Amino acid sequence: MPNTEYVFTTENVDVLLKQPLGAKLPVVDHAQGVYIHAKDGRDYLDGSGGAMTVSIGHGVREVLDAMHAQAEQVCFTYRSHFTSDAAETLAKALVDLAPPGLTHAFFVNSGSEATELALRTAQQYWRDRGQPRKTHVLGRAISYHGMTMGALSMSGHDARRADYGNLLHTFAVAPPPYPYRFPLSGQDAEGHGAMVWDRILREYGADKVAAIIVEPVVGAAGGALTPPVGYLRTLREICDRHDVLLIADEVITGMGRTGTWFACEQDGIAPDMIATGKGMTSGYTPMGAVLFHERIIQAFGENGKTVPFGHTFSANPLSAATCLAVVDYMREHQVLANVAARASQLEAGLRQLAARFPWMADVRGRGLLWGFEFVTDPVKKTPPDPALNANALFTAHCMRAGLIVYTAGIAPLNNATLLAPPLVITATEMEDLLARLEQGLISFAAEMGFAA
Repeated sequence: MPNTEYVFTTENVDVLLKQPLGAKLPVVDHAQGVYIHAKDGRDYLDGSGGAMTVSIGHGVREVLDAMHAQAEQVCFTYRSHFTSDAAETLAKALVDLAPPGLTHAFFVNSGSEATELALRTAQQYWRDRGQPRKTHVLGRAISYHGMTMGALSMSGHDARRADYGNLLHTFAVAPPPYPYRFPLSGQDAEGHGAMVWDRILREYGADKVAAIIVEPVVGAAGGALTPPVGYLRTLREICDRHDVLLIADEVITGMGRTGTWFACEQDGIAPDMIATGKGMTSGYTPMGAVLFHERIIQAFGENGKTVPFGHTFSANPLSAATCLAVVDYMREHQVLANVAARASQLEAGLRQLAARFPWMADVRGRGLLWGFEFVTDPVKKTPPDPALNANALFTAHCMRAGLIVYTAGIAPLNNATLLAPPLVITATEMEDLLARLEQGLISFAAEMGFAA
């Protein structure tokens, strides 16, 4: 008998590879504000800002004009040959927005590169201070700090770590801030959930630890897992007690996403380093950054060293001018005030939907970064069978409803969704988002066999 099993061929796979292999995506025609228009005539409300990236909306004239003006002057110079007015002005603008003590900036091309640079900097800092054994950068289970090997070593994201096998370090050691599934009690509750780090550093050995890295709100790995205000303050105290640096991964939460320029402001603390990216250019060009506390730069200066810089496109004038235009736009249009107003509207709408659909569990978030998850038993908090890929399935239902959401969560808890619309979304547009979300929930429930 001939073998009749399916045999893969490349005939139907586009030259441009996509995820999953062979995926057929709508072709974009144009985008404006919070809407993306496809060539088939459909429009999609960008309810996740792409990958939590679009902060001031699509097609903003002020940004396009700034890009055009910079492009007519110069698009690229190499970082060790020239600087530019755009890069110098942007660096000053960002440290002025950051918590006090963050005094210097270095630009990279992505969030992954930013967290990787923070890791390298932490290791060099301790080498220069005569403690070369302090090399580990610890993170949390259910976390994501980027796709480069160092960034993944710090990440608790089994699905993405699998590609590298045993080439990665296992630096994700702490439980996530996830009271829905990991209730707090005793000392942990008093320390807002961060006291676990004190125990970990004692058991792990702080003499081996260069830094701790955390997302103020866990993004794609967990679907907006949000610790209470006070968590970062307690963690800052623990890091100081054990002589360990603190890195805030604000690639998602930075640049206004949670209602302040940086989420760590809400705890009143200054990390030793802030890694940021995504929303800093609102997706108009690629760019990331690391902001350094003055104590880091002081240590390097005393030893005649520099921060471990790198990257060909660092501080390129075109991306710097783009980011500066985004910052200027946010200031001039009081975007942070809009985040506060729309955050209340989004939270209220999500909680109303969760009250209607009991299988929509644990609405959580801050600012305009919100998530929830699906359960088959609301009392037992049972997630759907991981093989169903409930998060991806829900994303597909929302796309059919004309709403873009972000697939979140890691198997066996691959049952979460992220919402992170542009920070300029209006009240009317938020109503549209919630209406489209409701359509997605209803059709998803029908396929999953949930009560609608």
